[in-house]
Amino acid sequence: MQKQRRRMFVMYGGRFPSEKAAALFAAKSCEVFAAEGVDVTLLVPRRIGRLVADPFTHYGIRKNFSVIFLPIMDGYRWGIPDAVNFFLISLSFALSSWRYLLRCAVKTDIVYSNEILPLWLCSFSFCNTFYEMHDFPESKLFLFARFCRSMRWILIHNKWKAKKFQELFPESAPKVLYQPNAVDIGLFDITATKEEARRLLHLEHKRYMVIYTGSLFVWKGVDTLAEAANYLPDGFLVVFIGGSGDDIMRFRQAYGSNPKIRIEGYRSHQEMPLWQKAGDVLVLPNTAKEDISKYYTSPMKLFEYMASKRPIVASRIPSITEIVDDASAILVVPDDPLELAAGIQKAMEHPEIAEALVPAAFVKVQQYTWENRARAILGFMERPR
Repeated sequence: MQKQRRRMFVMYGGRFPSEKAAALFAAKSCEVFAAEGVDVTLLVPRRIGRLVADPFTHYGIRKNFSVIFLPIMDGYRWGIPDAVNFFLISLSFALSSWRYLLRCAVKTDIVYSNEILPLWLCSFSFCNTFYEMHDFPESKLFLFARFCRSMRWILIHNKWKAKKFQELFPESAPKVLYQPNAVDIGLFDITATKEEARRLLHLEHKRYMVIYTGSLFVWKGVDTLAEAANYLPDGFLVVFIGGSGDDIMRFRQAYGSNPKIRIEGYRSHQEMPLWQKAGDVLVLPNTAKEDISKYYTSPMKLFEYMASKRPIVASRIPSITEIVDDASAILVVPDDPLELAAGIQKAMEHPEIAEALVPAAFVKVQQYTWENRARAILGFMERPR
């Protein structure tokens, strides 16, 4: 008798599809779970401002799972303050997801999310709730402890968070799986040379090109990289690819007049491998001033850089050094433009050192594939409680 496929309902509360890495993360997670034989349905809110695009085409993923857009209250067009609107969206998405699952799921189906409110509500009706922790609670620890007790499984993608969680919530520690983020190595390990990539992207061929791909949030350290451009010699070009809306406007107003800086704005995820191949060095300048950067994150961008086979310059902070070390990246003091510029120049002036880092980083990234991540998660669910 054929074994019945497990069913998983994944809840993601952001705009979908969108330019955000979190939306890509949700889509890719669903794709790999489905590829491992799980019947996956992704529940997302019908939010204002989502991209008008087919998500499978937009993210370049297989159409092997279902996407359900649920009605919510979104007061964006009514001028409601952001904090109030965020609460309305979160609450209405939680209620809408819960109602949908009561109609379409059974008690033993897996309900998976990084969204606390929908998961907490669903835990009253479904026994197989799986919480993927992306942030870390800084207050209301008593309420968070109660929430964690209601979860069957918890995934933490960062060693610092895993250790802190065990200290604060020892009663829930046995249900925790440590599993970092992941990358599609085949997508980023393309055969294009640096020269071919620059020609296809209409970039200059002679300048030493420093590439950053990702959001333009302050905690990403992008301002430090922009200021580091002032300490780089002529012939360097620092290229920023990513961001959205107000973040791009702020960044262009602050740094757009610098001839050593080029701000491309948002480009599709499918273009990122080409942009990264076009670089002489890839930079991850995360700040140490905010805990979300220093301790909480597991940067998807770092894994993508490692798979691109280009030298990496990155901040020496715990969230990064748990993945790479001095043998696989040039690590620099965070939040110091002069130190960052020195690290970038080191990659240029000592190509033998920079090039030796590339294979070491590529060997390390082999363990961080989406497929390995999905199998680890599904295997963890199979363990007896």
